[in-house]
Amino acid sequence: MAETNRIILMADMNAFFASCHQSVNPSLRNKPIIVGGSMTDKRKGLVIACSYEAKNQGIYTTQSVYQARKKCPEAIFVQRDHALYHSISSKIMEFLRLLGPIEVASIDEAYVDVTERFETGTHPILIARYIQQTLWEKILIPCSIGIGPNKIIAKMASEVKKPRGIVQMGVKQFMTYYHPRSLSSLYGCGTATEEKLNRHGIYTIGQLAQADPPFLRSILGKRGELLSQFANGISSNAINEEREKGDKTIGKETTFNEDIHDSGTIMEIATNMSQRLAHRLQEKGKKARTVSIVYKTERTGPSYSKSLTLPHSTSDATQIKRAAQALYLEHLNGSALRLFGVRLSNLEEAEYDQLTFQDFDFKA
Repeated sequence: MAETNRIILMADMNAFFASCHQSVNPSLRNKPIIVGGSMTDKRKGLVIACSYEAKNQGIYTTQSVYQARKKCPEAIFVQRDHALYHSISSKIMEFLRLLGPIEVASIDEAYVDVTERFETGTHPILIARYIQQTLWEKILIPCSIGIGPNKIIAKMASEVKKPRGIVQMGVKQFMTYYHPRSLSSLYGCGTATEEKLNRHGIYTIGQLAQADPPFLRSILGKRGELLSQFANGISSNAINEEREKGDKTIGKETTFNEDIHDSGTIMEIATNMSQRLAHRLQEKGKKARTVSIVYKTERTGPSYSKSLTLPHSTSDATQIKRAAQALYLEHLNGSALRLFGVRLSNLEEAEYDQLTFQDFDFKA
């Protein structure tokens, strides 16, 4: 097989946060689980994650807890546990590394290059089934797997059958399946980008694939050309095993379906994002010096940011949270927001204990 021809697999854990709680707590299995909500007022807060049993009853991420309780009264609410999520994620990633080079895309996603195993006679579908079976039998984490010649096709193939699906696509199969679909199905195409393309008569992934790249660049900048490539099933097939270590900034953000005015809700989101980003820093062995909040006041409008540089770099969730909340209270308190996020920059190396294979244990 030529060097340019690769077999890339995307392993995407299903309802990961909720599945982690169900993994370690048998009483939560096969029940509608909602992660999130306020610890002090059970009517407030947002849904951070939910199990498929809850999704099947209309619960979705960023929905208000009040709405979720009305829609699914029997739902069981659990508080987020990032130590648990990262512990299970580390086990999953170490397992996947046994199968081939991996690129960690997020806490619950990774690309795996299984080309060498394919060349020695193991079909990618069999590898995918082995991954699903092992993760379910050992730690009760379900996953969907996409297989393709590059990362964009593998990523989008993993979205076709959830939960617990396995889908393999070549370029032609990708085009046949995805080109008739709306732009919202295209990885990397958010709501604002979709609306902008709609205003120029582009509604489907196929129409985007056929659009003139210079025209797309004129309305979307460099992102237009990238999305054009994605729409045509074109992307890198190189696995970057050092991807996270090279990040100059890390961040989390969320877009709301309606204007959010409530400062308590934003403060809770800032807390959650700060905890997740702190764990990412600790995983990378880094500390951050600058904390920023990112926001939009209109759905299709530009994004803005406010920053605070700390006296000393940190990977402590409480310090990051305090900085993010202080920025919000100073600049945005009570403002109507359609997007909010926390971003960390000026990253510095920090000493940390590296996970070794001796630490690897599937017991959750």
